[in-house]
Amino acid sequence: MELTITSVDYAPEELYDQVPIVVKLLREIPGEDRPDYWLGEAKNPIKWIHENHEKEIKHLVLAARWEGTRIEPNAKDLPVGIAYVTDQSLLNDSRLNFSKCSYVAIGISHETSSGEPIEKNNNILAGTIGKLFGVGNRS
Repeated sequence: MELTITSVDYAPEELYDQVPIVVKLLREIPGEDRPDYWLGEAKNPIKWIHENHEKEIKHLVLAARWEGTRIEPNAKDLPVGIAYVTDQSLLNDSRLNFSKCSYVAIGISHETSSGEPIEKNNNILAGTIGKLFGVGNRS
C-alpha cells in the first residue's frame, strides 16, 4: 500500500518544503499503546536537520491520529502522526520500540496505491470559523 502525505504541521522547518512525501507502507507493527503503527519507506529520502547536523531519513513510522480511524485502502484526508526511524534495526523488530524513532510532525495523508490523483479539499474552512472569516458554507 502507498500513502502520500500532502501537508504537515508542527514539523521541523525543513519538512514543509519536502511535501508531498510518498511512502511505501512496508508492514503494520504493534506498539505498547496500540496495534496499528505502520513502518514505511519514503520514495525520496527526507532531509532532517537534527542537533545542527543534516541527516537523511529513509524510513518512517506512521499512525492515524484520531481514535476510530485507520491507515487503510481508500483513506483520504487522514491525519497521521509521523516519526522518523532513527535506528535501522527497528525494521527487523516485531514490536515498535519508541527509542528507535523520533516523532516529528502531524500530516494529512491519502492512500494512493491506485495512482488516481488526490482530490483537493476545498471546504476546509466550512463551518463556524469559516463563516467568521467570510469563507466556507454560508448557510
